[in-house]
Amino acid sequence: MKSILQSLYLLQLLDTELDDLRELRGDLPETVNAMEQDLAAVEQRIEEIDEALKRSATERSMKEKESLELIAKIEKYKGQQLEVTNNKEYDALTREMESAETTIATNEALIAEWVDKNVELKASLEQFTTKRDELSKELEIKREELKDILETTAEEEIAFVKRREQALSEVLERDMQLYARIRGAKGKAVAPIRRESCSGCYNVVPPQLILEIKKNDRLFICEHCGRILVSEEIAQETKI
Repeated sequence: MKSILQSLYLLQLLDTELDDLRELRGDLPETVNAMEQDLAAVEQRIEEIDEALKRSATERSMKEKESLELIAKIEKYKGQQLEVTNNKEYDALTREMESAETTIATNEALIAEWVDKNVELKASLEQFTTKRDELSKELEIKREELKDILETTAEEEIAFVKRREQALSEVLERDMQLYARIRGAKGKAVAPIRRESCSGCYNVVPPQLILEIKKNDRLFICEHCGRILVSEEIAQETKI
């Protein structure tokens, strides 16, 4: 049982070290991730605006071509009207001309709308492009900061993780579940007895209980904070 208590306390020591290493990163990983998502969204918007401008240019070109063709037809119809021999043919040509003029007017209105819309789209494109450039620079800085921290702590973290895995293999599943539950609630799950008190909550531990804990033959839980109590002997003998 003593070896299990030592392994549990070693787990606590290792987890504390890992927590400290990860604390060095702060919210940098989350910040980098959020900035990457923001950048992807901005780039997507830029792509959408580019596509809208291309579609607008294509549609405008088609409408302008159609209008030019209709203008040529109107001139042709005017010439034909001079050659017709009856009112029926004249009226038919007039209707064709009126239809063509209506289509030309519709095309001109659409083109005017596209011109106005393109002004808005180009302004938005400029804003999003500026935002993309700013985000890219900021993201590069944050990535470098995170990279430097990871490179500085990577070796140490890997070593702690390996030792933690070894310590885990020496702990019973039920004890590990207890440890994980307390750690999740309290941060630190194992508290050595120091100066006759729980080092987790600093409440006094009864002398008789301290004597039992010193036997190192079973798990004891602090009645005040719920942490696993271990003897000073365990704490002194267990080092990272």
